[in-house]
Amino acid sequence: MRGFAICSVSVLSLSLGAAWAADPAPIDDSGIRFLLESQSSYVILSGDQLDTDEDENFSASAGVARLNIDLGNGFNLQGDAFGEIAWTNDSTDNAYASALGGGLHAYMRGNSGAFGAYGALADIDINNDDDDDGNDSGGLARSFGVEALWFSDELTLGAQAGLVDSDMGDDEDMIRDAFFVRGLARYYVSESTLLQGEASYLSGEMDSDNDDVSIVSVGARIQHELDFIPGDFNWPGKVYLAYRGDFANQSDPTSASDSGNIDSHTIMFGTTFTFGHSLIDNERNGAAFDLPAFARWNSISAGAME
Repeated sequence: MRGFAICSVSVLSLSLGAAWAADPAPIDDSGIRFLLESQSSYVILSGDQLDTDEDENFSASAGVARLNIDLGNGFNLQGDAFGEIAWTNDSTDNAYASALGGGLHAYMRGNSGAFGAYGALADIDINNDDDDDGNDSGGLARSFGVEALWFSDELTLGAQAGLVDSDMGDDEDMIRDAFFVRGLARYYVSESTLLQGEASYLSGEMDSDNDDVSIVSVGARIQHELDFIPGDFNWPGKVYLAYRGDFANQSDPTSASDSGNIDSHTIMFGTTFTFGHSLIDNERNGAAFDLPAFARWNSISAGAME
């Protein structure tokens, strides 16, 4: 199944490559686009793996920056940086604290779509109040894979497939030897309004005895560029409201205490700054891709799931 998922996106990438070769995209005058995004969120956790002393609800603050460089002839390099702080109880063991990471995309883009590959790293911090065991405070997660987008007027369809891994020496509950697939759809109601939906599936291992872990994620987003001028100030950002659901399951046939689920519901809102470009223009000529939620998946497995 892992090979089939990755090969499926690879075939889609090759198909888009053929379309690109016949229909190259125009090159932006500057060739450089920059995107900044702020995010505030509220997370609601539930499930039989959630300990009584852990926060059932908490808020978090995050930011994302993406720099895209069009090198000509359709070839693009995009660098991503992201960070998040979770406002959880510092005295609670195994609670998600923060994530800091980044990634690099290398891809070809034309009027019909884009295809390429990415690699990313994220440092996950988990609160650890257990003095007898220092091996549960998070660690470095990594992910790499292939990705593709298909453009059709106001509609964009996308797919990603790849691997998520970490070292047991950092935190034995980080996700290891996992594969994932992700699909998304974006519909631009206008240049000022975006509707987006997505779904992901991950399957891998965690814990010292290689328990199976699987995560199903769904998400929805509505985004709009405000068109009003309070006084002499024109608000330059695109505000958004989004939902994310992550449904994680740990399975250990030899231990009932190590088997169970965590459900995570997240409400997010924030602002995206594209510095003079519309949302659809930024996707078609700026930072086309984003990263899978591998940092958030690890925050669940090494945090509340532990």
